[in-house]
Amino acid sequence: MNMVTKTAIANMKYHKGKNVLTGIAIFLTSLLLLVVPTVGKDMIDIQFNMVNKTYPTWHALYRDVSEKQAEQLSAHHDISVYGLRSDVGCFMSETASVNMCYMDESAMELYKLGLQEGRMPEKTEEIVLSQGIIKELGVSAALGDTVTIPYQIRRDGGLGKKQERTFTLVGLLADSEEDLAKRSYIALVSKAFIQEEQGADKVAYNFLFQVTGDENVTTDAIEGTIKDIAEGFGIRESNTAVNTPYLEANYVDPAFLGGIIIIMIIIVLAGIITIYSIYYVSMIQRVQEFGKLKAIGTTKRQLKQLVLREGFAVAGIAMPVGLLGGSLLIKWILRLYSGFSNDNDMQAIIDSGEVQLLHGWIYILAIGVTLVTIYLSLLVPMRKAAKISEIEAMRYQGDKYAIKRKGMGYTFMNIGRLTKTYLAGNKKRNMITILSMSITGVFLLVIATVLSCANAEQCADYETMGQYDIYVITESGNQEHPEREWSTIMQNNPITDAMSEKIQALDGVENVDIFSSLEISCDRFEEGMGLCGVPEEYAKNVEKEILDGHVTYEELKSGDKVVLDNKMLYWYPELKLGDILHLQIKDGDRLIEKDVEIAAIGDYSIGFANFNMLIMAKEAIDNMVENNANSILHVYGEKRYDEMLEKALIDIISESGVLGMQSWQRVYETWKDNLTMISSTCYIFLGILSVICIMNLINTMMNSVYVRRKELGMLQAIGMTNKQLTAMLWQEGMFYTFGTLIISVGFGSVLGYPAYLWAKHDGLLSIHEYHYPWTAAIIVTVVMIVLQCVLAFVLSRSVQRDSLIERIRFSE
Repeated sequence: MNMVTKTAIANMKYHKGKNVLTGIAIFLTSLLLLVVPTVGKDMIDIQFNMVNKTYPTWHALYRDVSEKQAEQLSAHHDISVYGLRSDVGCFMSETASVNMCYMDESAMELYKLGLQEGRMPEKTEEIVLSQGIIKELGVSAALGDTVTIPYQIRRDGGLGKKQERTFTLVGLLADSEEDLAKRSYIALVSKAFIQEEQGADKVAYNFLFQVTGDENVTTDAIEGTIKDIAEGFGIRESNTAVNTPYLEANYVDPAFLGGIIIIMIIIVLAGIITIYSIYYVSMIQRVQEFGKLKAIGTTKRQLKQLVLREGFAVAGIAMPVGLLGGSLLIKWILRLYSGFSNDNDMQAIIDSGEVQLLHGWIYILAIGVTLVTIYLSLLVPMRKAAKISEIEAMRYQGDKYAIKRKGMGYTFMNIGRLTKTYLAGNKKRNMITILSMSITGVFLLVIATVLSCANAEQCADYETMGQYDIYVITESGNQEHPEREWSTIMQNNPITDAMSEKIQALDGVENVDIFSSLEISCDRFEEGMGLCGVPEEYAKNVEKEILDGHVTYEELKSGDKVVLDNKMLYWYPELKLGDILHLQIKDGDRLIEKDVEIAAIGDYSIGFANFNMLIMAKEAIDNMVENNANSILHVYGEKRYDEMLEKALIDIISESGVLGMQSWQRVYETWKDNLTMISSTCYIFLGILSVICIMNLINTMMNSVYVRRKELGMLQAIGMTNKQLTAMLWQEGMFYTFGTLIISVGFGSVLGYPAYLWAKHDGLLSIHEYHYPWTAAIIVTVVMIVLQCVLAFVLSRSVQRDSLIERIRFSE
């Protein structure tokens, strides 16, 4: 051990106060740098572990591929493995969903399917079932037995008429727990069967495949290759499906890496600012120390090394403790999360050890980044130490070196003037302290703004209207159940004025409103869009939410104008005010053609528009069609949740068989659980960052007292009381506290609004209304003031422990 290292270790022991605070900052920095990426990766690994147990292994599939196209695709150099699947029809069952499909052996492997017994079907009348399907059919069958099955064949985008055929059972598939729980199964038929039912030249396959590449390839690269292949073969984007969960579970996700990097940068910046501030403040009282070392021959490089090795010596103690603490916290945090979210599968994986929770590369990363953080923090203090002049250092007399007292004389001195004099002489240090603490405060207020706007009640209000939404359940293309088509339901719609009156008469109901909708198509956009009819009671709501253009509710009654929901612009940005849309509107068995003008663009909630993108007056829709276009009935209750009322509503809708219900309470509870977890995670992270920066305030106050021990002793010798000493320290602390609060709360509030607008634009957490984070602002203010009061009291008592004589004799 050379002399520089020995001196650095001796300095570390001598300057205990400063180095304890530095150590705490390093401890928290290393802890966060380990815990944040580890917990993030572990949670993703656990989810992906569950994904890999159940999800198929194909990267993507192309729909509606002919056999000839499949042969051409299979020869593509970027496709390593492929398989074919064709969904030919389904069993007719009121209790379960059974899909009839053909799969080749490769497709079976890609879907992780295997036969328990028997073989794959080869002839037209051969089939593979599972015990769950056999039970649903209500029969008893073993391999070789025959089973008569009613089914429907898919043709022209829908399901055909009922058919029956007797099949021979040649194989058995296993039932997963999810299959049994959802009562959703697959029955395998032969290629001969699908060719007979649909015609050999009309069979459309799903082409399943994996892209060539190693495990280090990114998900973006794989998705890019999938898109390029599709474009090369003229396959539409709507006929491409990417197995995103499987890709994210097994390949590098750039979004995950980007998120981890951003969080780590924030942690590093907080650590750099705090450690730098602590060393900068301490440099003021160490001028003579470095000057004397330089006077006896210490070079500039040795002085730099002295500061650097002192910091690394502190890190040598604090960093291992931080890594150890982080290691102990990781499993506890994961268990806490799984318990809070009631995720038993996640808890089982954590306890079983199936997923590795600690990762060596993250430890190396945390150590490396922590050391870099410390090095960057000490760069400026190292240079300052090297630049100190020997003569200037010898002339230095404690805190007077930094204080310029010109123009600061008073004929009468009080506590306030004493505080002002001291603070005015340390402007640079004061600004560094305030700014370093304010950065974290600004960041905290911005995040708090976004979280305060994500309100569970408002999220539920955005997705629903009233306390209960009763809606029509429709199914398109099922020829065996044409009664489930919306065009058919319109002719015998259960949502009528009579139903509204019946519900209105129930105890606990305040009001009932009916909205209508129509299925539309247009050459400007794909099918599946809807036209929403809003009753006159909501005329103000329609006009209030208009963002661009102008139209009154009375004008919408004409049926010639519509308001476009701005969500539609995400898919069709070319639509604009004044455009004429030529609509084809389904009215039962009729098709109505209607030209409408986009008179305005608005922003409407999901509950209001019911996923429809065009808004019109209900009166216009009712006049336009012959049938009943009522699609949703909103029930407003006297209470947010009324169990008796809910049961009564369920009894009413169960009579129809085509109505469903969504309650405000269920949506609210879902959002509440999700937002609580997100908020808790964010605030815990921000809280630790805040503690790191608070170390800077503590260091500043401790140093200000330490370097002025002699001065304070002389003031008390001529009459300053202990109470006045505490008051002076409190006033100094309040200067830092209020300076920090003004910047944190002020700039944080200003920057919070653009953050809200960004979250609203991107649909983050269903944010749609701005709410100032009063709670966070008040908590930050109270915590800072209380902390400062406690700190002033503690420092005052620490000064008073020494006698006046000892303090007056104090010298650096």
